[in-house]
Amino acid sequence: MRKAFAESILELAEKDEKLVVLIGDISHHLLKKFEEKYPNRFYNIGICEQSMIGVAAGLAMEGYRPIVHTIAPFCVERAYEQIKIDLCYQNLDVTIISVGSSFDYAHLGCTHHCYSDVSILRPLPNIDIYVPGTSDEYKKIFNDSWSNGNAKYFKLSKTEHKQNFEVSPGECNVLNLGNEGTIFVNGHLLEEVLKIENCKNYSIIYCPTIEPLSQNCKKVMCEVIKSNPNILVVEENSTSGGFGDKISEIAFEAKLSIKMRKLGIPRKFCLNYGSADDHRADLGLISKNMKKILNEFKNV
Repeated sequence: MRKAFAESILELAEKDEKLVVLIGDISHHLLKKFEEKYPNRFYNIGICEQSMIGVAAGLAMEGYRPIVHTIAPFCVERAYEQIKIDLCYQNLDVTIISVGSSFDYAHLGCTHHCYSDVSILRPLPNIDIYVPGTSDEYKKIFNDSWSNGNAKYFKLSKTEHKQNFEVSPGECNVLNLGNEGTIFVNGHLLEEVLKIENCKNYSIIYCPTIEPLSQNCKKVMCEVIKSNPNILVVEENSTSGGFGDKISEIAFEAKLSIKMRKLGIPRKFCLNYGSADDHRADLGLISKNMKKILNEFKNV
């Protein structure tokens, strides 16, 4: 998805002269074409992520549309106060595009993991949160949400699912209707969900938007939940405050009775070293474990 990011900003910069890019000393080769073509709209702020958000806020207040780019834990967790006060409180149109997802930098250890970004951003007003599953999804949502007036956060992963369907900001896709339960998923983990044995027996709702969801999207979700109230939410994010909690809130507001299991990263540090796939397997973010959890609903 990083290549898609570089392509998308280069294409959009030709149409929008207010687009500017700020990086935290990262992706130099990837963004070389942009820097060469638009040297006065490209700023390397360095490893000063809090300052980078502040500079982006200042540019936005002067009418520019900044894009901030660096590794997920540094642009979100390190600069959280600045996102809260400088961007959300001021209601500024700044786009944060992270790389590294939860475990893409797993070889560098826990300091480079980021599985709480969605959870800590969700409570903030005036910020849209997206977890696309492919490069095409990222480009579509990025272009459709551009200059919408809100701060925006894109969580990009180098792992992608292999499906191809149309997505839109704030909307979900019902990929299948079954009668044995409902699976909610976002991002690349859709591919693992589709590997579940007899996955056609389950309703599958794919939602690359975390916040905000349209009223139509919520209505669609609730209609599916009414028919299949045994719910499994799958996300490569913390189970505290993430997509699973969003689904719980939607069901609660609609006064629906549900049984839910959340499959993600529990409230702990992932201290082992290895690949991103090693971490996912260790955490049970694989189809075999998903099937096991779904089978447990039958025994309740």
